[in-house]
Amino acid sequence: MDEMVRRRRGGGEDSSATVDDFKEEKRDAELVARSSQGWSVFFIAFTVAGVLLTCILALLPSPIEPVAYSLPSPPAWTGPLEPNDKLTQAERVFENQLKGPESIVRDGNYIYTGTADGRIISIYKGKISPLARLGGKGKNCGSFDAEPTCGRPLGMRLDHEGYLLVADAYLGIFKVNVATGDVHDVLSSQTPMAGQLPKFFNDVEEGLDGTIYFTDSSTRWDRRHNRYCLLEADMSGRLLSYDPNTMHIKELAGGFAFANGLAISSDKSHILVAETTKARIMRYHLTGPQKGETDVFADNLPGWPDNIRRSGRGTYWVGMASIRRADQFSLLDFAAPYPLLRSLIAKLVSQETMMSLIPKHGLLVELNKDGQIVRTLHDPTGKQVPAVSEAEEKDGVLYLGSYYLPYLSRVYLNKK
Repeated sequence: MDEMVRRRRGGGEDSSATVDDFKEEKRDAELVARSSQGWSVFFIAFTVAGVLLTCILALLPSPIEPVAYSLPSPPAWTGPLEPNDKLTQAERVFENQLKGPESIVRDGNYIYTGTADGRIISIYKGKISPLARLGGKGKNCGSFDAEPTCGRPLGMRLDHEGYLLVADAYLGIFKVNVATGDVHDVLSSQTPMAGQLPKFFNDVEEGLDGTIYFTDSSTRWDRRHNRYCLLEADMSGRLLSYDPNTMHIKELAGGFAFANGLAISSDKSHILVAETTKARIMRYHLTGPQKGETDVFADNLPGWPDNIRRSGRGTYWVGMASIRRADQFSLLDFAAPYPLLRSLIAKLVSQETMMSLIPKHGLLVELNKDGQIVRTLHDPTGKQVPAVSEAEEKDGVLYLGSYYLPYLSRVYLNKK
C-alpha cells in the first residue's frame, strides 16, 4: 500500500514537471515570436526609410550637371617625384598681415600681390602698403557674399610699360600704375567675349606685340563655386586674347575643364594653360606649322595644377592645389567616370566640407621645356605649405602664393 502511494506521488511530480516544461517552452516560443516580429518591424521600417531617403535624394535638385570623364591612374612618386621636406622648411612671411596672396609679382625690391578682401598691395623692405582696389570697399570684403562686388584679384604680371596687369575673378582685366595706384580698365566682365559673358577670369599675360592673353575658367561657375566647377567637370573653360590696338577679343581655344594658370614660352612660340580638372597642362601654338592648334604639354600630373610661372632657366614652376598619387585614394580620380556619384556628393556635401577633405600636402613641380618633371618640392606634413597657388623665383629665392593662407611662404632653393 505504502509503495503504491509512493508511486502515485512520484507520478504526480512527473506530471507537474511536464506541465512546467510545457509552460516554459510556450514562453520561449512567445519570446522568439515577439523577437522575430520586432526584427521584421525594424527591417520593414529600415527598408521604408531607405526607400524614402532614396526618393528624397532623387527628387532633391543637384547644384551641378556632371559629365563622365576619365583620368589616367595617378603617377607613382618615384624619381623626381620622391617626397622631400623642402617646403616644410619654408618661412612664413607677413603672417596675419594679409590673406590669400594668390599671385605674386616681384619687381626689384618690390613685391605685389592681391588678397582675399579685394586689395592689391605692395611690399617694400618688409612694409605692406595698400596700392589699389578694383571693386567696392566694404566691411564685409573677403566674405563669400561680398566677393563679387569687392572683387578678387587673381593672376598678376608686369606689362612692357611697367604697369601691373591684373585679372580679377569677377570684374575683368585691369592695369594698375604701381607708382600712383591709378587703375585703368582693360576688359570688363560685362563684355560678351566670343558670344558669351565671362564668369571666372583667372590668369593673364602680355605677349611681345602687346596682345593680352587670359583664361576664363568657366562660363558657368564663378570663383566662389570653384569646387562645383571641379566636381562637375565643367568644360566651358577658355583661352582668350585681346588686341588693345583693334580692341578685338578672340577665343583661341575652348573646351577646357577649369582653365587656370597660363605662361608664354621663352621663345614665344606657344602658351601653356593649366587644365585643373584633368590634372594636365595644355599647349596652344602661337607660331609655326601648328599655329592655332592645341595639344597636351604635360599629362597625368601628381596634383591639380594652378598657376604656371617661368623660371630664369626656361623651366616652369607649377603650383598644385592638391595632390594625387598612386598609393593614395583620390575622390576626384575615383568619381570621374560616375556623374551620378558626383551629383550625389554635391547634394550632400557643402563646398566647405569638400575643402576640408582635400589632402594637406604641399607640392610644387618644376617642368622642363618638354613638359617633363625635373624637380619637386614637398611639405608632407602640410603644416607650413598645405597647397601652392603660384611660385615666383628670383635670385635663388621662391615666394609661394596661396588662395587662402594668411601669409606668403619663402623658400631658399640653395639651402641644404
